[in-house]
Amino acid sequence: MTAAVMAFLMGGFYFTASANVVPAKDATEFFVGDKWDKLLDEYEKYVDQYINTYKKAMKGDMTAMGEYVKLAEKAQKLAEQLEDAEDDMSAAQLKRYAKITEKMTKALMD
Repeated sequence: MTAAVMAFLMGGFYFTASANVVPAKDATEFFVGDKWDKLLDEYEKYVDQYINTYKKAMKGDMTAMGEYVKLAEKAQKLAEQLEDAEDDMSAAQLKRYAKITEKMTKALMD
């Protein structure tokens, strides 16, 4: 069961990476400056929630699977926004983005 849970969680992570961020009303509306920082805050919050859910699942907590479904829905929205943001983020924001992503990767490997 542990391997199946891990595969399910990791598969969802690589498919998406989201948080509860409201999409722009207009496709031409862009996030700039501190709006990217807010998006990164949401991403970091998502990563923390994901890691906690992952750890619960690894301990056999079946409620974690229900939590994971909610996180997967958040993941898709955030993934799209982060993909759009990468070209417009400052060097510091890109560094923070990489650091948050690394935090997720390390947690999944432990």
